[in-house]
Amino acid sequence: MLDHNEIQKQKVHLREQHRDKLSSTALEDFVTKLCTYYLIKPQPCWAIHEKDIDGRASIVRKWQIVNVVDTKVAMRFLFSEMLVSDYKNRGIFGDYVFTSLIEYFDIENGLVKTKNTLYCLDGEGEEVNATLLEFSKMRAIKQPLHMVRAIERDVGTIQDPTD
Repeated sequence: MLDHNEIQKQKVHLREQHRDKLSSTALEDFVTKLCTYYLIKPQPCWAIHEKDIDGRASIVRKWQIVNVVDTKVAMRFLFSEMLVSDYKNRGIFGDYVFTSLIEYFDIENGLVKTKNTLYCLDGEGEEVNATLLEFSKMRAIKQPLHMVRAIERDVGTIQDPTD
């Protein structure tokens, strides 16, 4: 989770980035929405401790639920910096994970269901709000939202992966 100082830096950068696209009131509302983060601490997932879980679900740590906020249709994805295990053998321990659309999220138990996979969320994580472009950049550079914003603020614009 970002500290207050880092959130303020993000707000300044996001205002600058979007100022020509929105009215001042709409800009403040949009920046506030983008900088709203929720720390999520699910109960220890029962599934993680089941002996046969490796055959039924993927387990991830260091995760974010990413809400894409500037689309007409609500979109939500799971991003994780650390794959613990994947029952479909699509990756190895430590790989990043970026899912397809989330169909169901059980916040209390830390379970995420996409079209083809059940994910168990190990440890605490965040729910974040991103633009569609930020989402694309997260996918392209395989980094969490906070890192994408920090790179763009401190280093420079990340090339739009759709170009």
